[in-house]
Amino acid sequence: MASNNISFLNFIEKLLSETNTGWLVVDDNRKIINFNGAYHQFHNLFNESRLDIETVLRDGDFKSFPDSFISNLKRVLNRETEKVKLQIDYLGSLTLSFSISMVYISSDEDNFEGALIMVQKKESRSATTRKPENEDFYKILINTSTSVYQLTDAALVFTYTSGAIEEILGYTAAEVLGKNAIELVHPDDKEHVRDWLINIRRQPEKLLTAEYRIKNKQGVYIWVENNARNMLSDASIKAIVMSFRNIQTKKVADDALIHAEQRLSLLLNNTEESFILLNSRLRIVTYNKAAQERSPFFYNVELQSGISVLDLISKNEIAEYISLFEQVFKGKEIERETKFVDANKVAHVYSHTFRPLFNSQEDIHGVFITSTEITERKKLTEEVALHSDRLKTAQKIARLGYVEFDPATKNFFCSELFYEILGVPELLDNCRQLSLLRNMVHPDDKELVKKEIQDAIVHGKDFNLEFRFNSKDGLTKVILAMGGSEKDEFGKTVKLRVTLQDITDSKMAILALQTLESKFKSLFENSIDGVILSKEDGDIVSANPAVCKMLGYAHSELINVKSHDLLDIDSSLVANMAQVQKDTGSYIGELFLKHKKGYYVPVEVTSVLMKDGNGNCYLSTIIRDITDKKKIEGEQKALTEELLKNNQDLQQFSFITSHNLRAPVANLLSLLSLYNKDNPLDEFNQLLIEKFEEATQQLNQTLNDLVNVLVIKSNPNIERETVSFTDVFIEVKKNVDNLLYLQKGSIKANFSQVDQIQYSRIHLESIFLNMLSNAIRYSSPDRNPEIKITSYKTEDWVIVEFEDNGLGMDLNRYRDRLFGLYQRFHGHKEGKGLGLYMTRSQVTAMGGKIEVESEPGVGTKFKIFFKLQD
Repeated sequence: MASNNISFLNFIEKLLSETNTGWLVVDDNRKIINFNGAYHQFHNLFNESRLDIETVLRDGDFKSFPDSFISNLKRVLNRETEKVKLQIDYLGSLTLSFSISMVYISSDEDNFEGALIMVQKKESRSATTRKPENEDFYKILINTSTSVYQLTDAALVFTYTSGAIEEILGYTAAEVLGKNAIELVHPDDKEHVRDWLINIRRQPEKLLTAEYRIKNKQGVYIWVENNARNMLSDASIKAIVMSFRNIQTKKVADDALIHAEQRLSLLLNNTEESFILLNSRLRIVTYNKAAQERSPFFYNVELQSGISVLDLISKNEIAEYISLFEQVFKGKEIERETKFVDANKVAHVYSHTFRPLFNSQEDIHGVFITSTEITERKKLTEEVALHSDRLKTAQKIARLGYVEFDPATKNFFCSELFYEILGVPELLDNCRQLSLLRNMVHPDDKELVKKEIQDAIVHGKDFNLEFRFNSKDGLTKVILAMGGSEKDEFGKTVKLRVTLQDITDSKMAILALQTLESKFKSLFENSIDGVILSKEDGDIVSANPAVCKMLGYAHSELINVKSHDLLDIDSSLVANMAQVQKDTGSYIGELFLKHKKGYYVPVEVTSVLMKDGNGNCYLSTIIRDITDKKKIEGEQKALTEELLKNNQDLQQFSFITSHNLRAPVANLLSLLSLYNKDNPLDEFNQLLIEKFEEATQQLNQTLNDLVNVLVIKSNPNIERETVSFTDVFIEVKKNVDNLLYLQKGSIKANFSQVDQIQYSRIHLESIFLNMLSNAIRYSSPDRNPEIKITSYKTEDWVIVEFEDNGLGMDLNRYRDRLFGLYQRFHGHKEGKGLGLYMTRSQVTAMGGKIEVESEPGVGTKFKIFFKLQD
């Protein structure tokens, strides 16, 4: 009992109201125009509109309607009466009968005349005539139903649910009461269910159906079909009435059917052959695209699923086809031809095959019709029949000899080419001729030839054999003989027909080809270059051992890889190859192929597009590994760059040497010319000696600087040792502490990621000293200097960064001269312009490099790259 005390009697009467009446509309030709769901329940064989009502009902299980139903329908359509009522019994169950009403209807606006037919199921004659009036009966009816009945209030909260919910979802009624109707719905279906519930609220009294997934007590979602009606306004109900049933099995079956239909559709619609499938009532179930586009069998009406095949055939052919289908339903497979002239007056000939369709019990339940256009084949056959001389010409061109032999009379008929091919004289004596031919067969092949001919004569076997024949001129020929026998009505061989062809040359060509193929295979298998043969779609047909080794694949693995999967698709080299190959059909150049381990191998390829004898396109590619070549080229490039750089440095060094040495030397010479040799004690001489000393020290310092540079550049094999960045930093910092103190600066060093390196300690100390000195020397007057030093490692390098907040530099202006000898970029600061040059020289001398980032007024960051040692 529901919580709001709704009468079950009123609830059931409302639930079943109007569900027993079905209706359908027919036009004045007795064609079905429309119908409702209730009628479909009474006559479930009906599945298509626009069908003749008489044909539909004859396919059903009703009885006695042809006389009463059709005659009364004709009366209504002929306006003999406005309305007819009659009763029809259901043949499948003697306890059921239907009350049928027919009413004439018309519409001038739609130019329509027809009849409205109403079908109502009457009560069972074998059931009791007493109508149950107590609620216990309806409780039993609901609680024993396989469907779940539920009531919700206006807020869609369940106020009642029948006991079937435990069987379907595993919940008891108590566990569901009080829950909202949307709670157990699958997340993907909630929006759909909300729309359905909104429509139920908006459309009182209308029965609305929805299919969705709902979670059972085990947490598994199953498909249900829910019918609901808004009866909130009904004073006796005041609820939304729902009933749902489990359709999980139906859904699974529907999905399987859809997949099966899709596979069948894919199969049928990707062939040029026409297919039409009929059921046991000769109605079209399905057909493929070819049948739809060309209709090579039926031409009267456009093909449609559901219509009878007999409606598509010309009336004068119906009897013939009915007889044909009767034979098919007896298990026979029938072939026939039809001719058709299209709208352009072009004649077409089709060959049709009618095959029986068997179900799993081996019963015939339909017909499978295949149709193929054979117009060209028929033309060819007719041409061959009309022009037999063409056959003779073809025999001469193909060098075919022909012979007929009568076993009974021993008579021969031989074509001219027969004698020419065998190289024997044309003899009239059949016995002598037969004996001669036997003796000229190669001794090793005589038994084979004898056996094949004997089997053809005695057992009627066709033969196709090759044998050697010694011609009269002493040459041994290879003959291809094909033949068969003709038998009379008693099974006795009356004719032996044989064609012969001299295939000596082709045999020699095949032998030569086999030899060539053997050589090619040996070359293919043992080539040091890789070879891949692939199709247009990228499928690899064959690959030799060299390319398998080159790319790290086994042969069985490589032929399962698409050729384009081996390429770096984003590479400009691949795009260029595709364009060149498209324009010229071939390509020669360099590419990178992907190794099985994921890295790319540099290769030089020669690829050519080619076709086989069947017109299939293939891409033949010869591949050569140029890793070593690329390595040498890289080394040569690096060496060339190093030579150019050294040459540039040498030129700069020569210029600086000549410039920086010339100035102090010229200064000394000038001072010496002013010296008063006659009076050494001259006061001016004392001043000259002081200046002379300054110039000498300047010359000495310049020489020392240049010597240091020469030492670095002339000693590339500097001894390496394990050096700690922390130790070097502590030692160098002592040298700059005083300067750092005066500038009120600070240094933060972090060597946590990498602290040790194989390097020259002297060079490393010099690098650190130059970097720190420059950072302090070129600090900004607007802020205290802050210097950060960090180290980290990449795959090939150990990197140390020196970052400051000093004056910075305009790299756009000074980048090319930044590491030059005696180059200075801040004139108001002391310095010789030697530090960065020395630092770069020390770094590059040991295989490293240096990079710089700088912005005027912000600061500078130097990155020192130390090459990792193997």
